[in-house]
This record gives sequence, structure tokens and C-alpha cells, in this order.
Amino acid sequence: MAGNNLLFVCVDCLRSDFVGTDHADTPFIDNLVASGIDYREMYATATTTTPCVTSFMTGTYSEHNGVYSLEEARLNDSVPTLAEHLSAAGYETTAMVTGPIVADTGLDRGFDEYAYRDRNEELVGDWFDEAVATLEGLEEPFFCYLHLWEIHDPVRVPDTYDDPEYGRYPYARTLSALDRSLEQLCDHLPSNTAIALHGDHGEAFAYRDSYLHRVLKVLRTGLRYGLGIDTRAIERRLKRRFDSDPSVPDHFMEDGHGENVFDFASNVPFVLFGPDIDSATVERQVRQVDILPTLLEYVGVDPSNDRPIDGESLLPPGSVSDRDAYIRACGKSLIREANWQRAVRAADHKYVEYVDRDWDTELYDLETDPLELNPIENDRIATQLKHRMPEEDIRDGESLEIDGLLRDLGYK
Repeated sequence: MAGNNLLFVCVDCLRSDFVGTDHADTPFIDNLVASGIDYREMYATATTTTPCVTSFMTGTYSEHNGVYSLEEARLNDSVPTLAEHLSAAGYETTAMVTGPIVADTGLDRGFDEYAYRDRNEELVGDWFDEAVATLEGLEEPFFCYLHLWEIHDPVRVPDTYDDPEYGRYPYARTLSALDRSLEQLCDHLPSNTAIALHGDHGEAFAYRDSYLHRVLKVLRTGLRYGLGIDTRAIERRLKRRFDSDPSVPDHFMEDGHGENVFDFASNVPFVLFGPDIDSATVERQVRQVDILPTLLEYVGVDPSNDRPIDGESLLPPGSVSDRDAYIRACGKSLIREANWQRAVRAADHKYVEYVDRDWDTELYDLETDPLELNPIENDRIATQLKHRMPEEDIRDGESLEIDGLLRDLGYK
């Protein structure tokens, strides 16, 4: 494994239940899943891009790296990145990124080249040739991080794939198109290249075509996030009314990501495929922070310093046990920090709290209530899970001046 190249593909908003399933027509991704290690129960650190990317690039939670949201997003200087570890080991490192992952975040550290592109430059479009040229120009061993935006709202389905045979939703059809482009891109990789496929967080999209959903969501956003009114009881009634048998796990009141810690927004795929990797499926619960130590172990690289991380390697897959998953919501409609949520998912339960709101906490039994529609009362379990949240030791509070970019990306 030592000396293998590594292509890390992060598909923004990629839900775990759309990888290796029949929700979308994705033969290339299906092959990665079937031939590689498929971690079915990985949970994101947050449901917003920048904290997620930072967590898998550093193996740490926001509380330990300083990146809390899209704006409070400058990586602490003392926290090393995956690219820095690999660069120190002699890898050529390059990143092809988009969305909010600008160099000002500090996530460019360790990359020999950090190429940021407009969100409209897509692998399913004219940008494909540039991506191929970048890959073919790399010296081995190399590490390439590729961040893709195709299935992020607003989704533009290529005409050839705008057909139900590729999936029920525009999200699925665009993923089908992206699957073909990914396969063509990977045809240009040297044979000794491993592919890590990941989604930073999930996405709610099942009710986007509903006029009633759009009206109620605007009303909910104003009441709950603007005025701080606790609308959860009404939302639950609406969810139970419209979510009795959804074609995909989703909630009627939700759209996009960042506003909640539900499983459909936090359960993300992670697939590792390549040389010396045998097919395996891991059903144990793991975390996004586990990715950095896993990839370092796979390529045989020791960390470049001894700074502690929150994650643990996921290799070998047969030895993986369940791990507490810590999740945060800090997204676009959470107009101020008072609306942020924190959650711990463990032992078939999820505990959710609203730190700066005088609202009751929530506890869900995920075995009997996988859609998280009916909170239960169990003070013992709630207390246990609350005490498993990470303690904060970095909070610089430095906001990036990227308002124009966030408006262009649809976050404001």
C-alpha cells in the first residue's frame, strides 16, 4: 500500500442511501462499492460543507480545529491537514475545489496547487478536460482532492439523463450523469491509485416540488429561525402526516442541508477502493473524523506531528467497532448561532440539544423510529449521551469575509 496514489472524491451533498442502491443509476459507483470497503454507517461532523471538509481533512471536530460554520471558518494554525501529512512524506499534492472551500479557510495548507473554480464549472460539463489534464500532469506518488458540486441545489440535470430510468428525482438523475463522468476521469488514473469516495453531508430534496412545502418552509424559517419560536411540535405533526411512507428518508418541512441533524442529512458514504483492498461492508457506526487516520494508514504514512486527533483508523475493516458520532447543524437558514444544534448518535439513540435556546432536548430511539418523528423520554440515556459531546478548546471566532461568495452559492 505504501506509495500508492490517492484520489479523494468528495461529492457535495451525497447521501449514503444513494450509493450502492437503486435510487440512481450509477454503475461505476456501484462497482466501487462492490469491490472496495463500503462504510455504510458513517456520520458527518456537521451538515454544512466547511466544517465537514475540515473534519475529514484534519481528523478533528470543530471544537478542536476552530472551523464552526461557513463564515467562522479559519482553520487553527496548529492543526495539521491530510495534505500536510502526505506532502511531508513526499507526495505531490493538488486540490480541485469549489463551493465555500476557499483558500482563506486554511484548508489549502499542504497542497502544492490549490485550484478553486466557479461552481458552474462541472465534471459533467466543459471542465472535464481540465480535470483530466490536471490528473495526467501529476508526479507519483500523488494525492489529489476533488470536490464536486453537481448534485448541490440548484441541480441542473443534463438533458441526456433527464429521464426516470436514471432516478425519480433530479438529484438522482444528475448523480447518474456524474457517475459516468467520474468513470471516464478515473480511466486516466495510474493502476496504483486508490479512490476514496465520500459525501461531506446529505441533502433534503424529496418535497421540493410541493408548493405547500415551499410556503410552509418560508413560514417556518421566519418563526423558528428569525423569531426563535419553538415550532417543533407543529413540524412533527406535519412530518407524521406527510412522511408515513416516503420513497426516501426525508422530512416534509426540510429542504437542503445545514438546518438539522437528521440521519438523511448526516449519514454519508465513504468507500475506499484500490490496490490491496479486498471487498468488505462495514455496518458499524463510524465518524467523518475517522477518515484522516484511515487514509494515512492505507498509504503507509505516519502523521507529520503528534498533535492529538479525534478520529481512529477504520482499518482493517473487520476490527471496526461502533463509535459515538457527534453531529452539528450550523447552516444557511440558521440565521444566528442561537439556532445551532448539537447531537450525539450512539447505541441506537440520538440526543439533540439547542445550546442557546430555552427548548427541551430531544431523544430518539432510532431502532423503532428511524425517521426521527417521535421524541421519547429517558433521562438516563439522554444524560449519558450529553456527556459524550466533545469539549471546546479552540474558538477563535474569526469570520471570513466571503458574503458575496455565500450569496452566489445560495447560502444567503
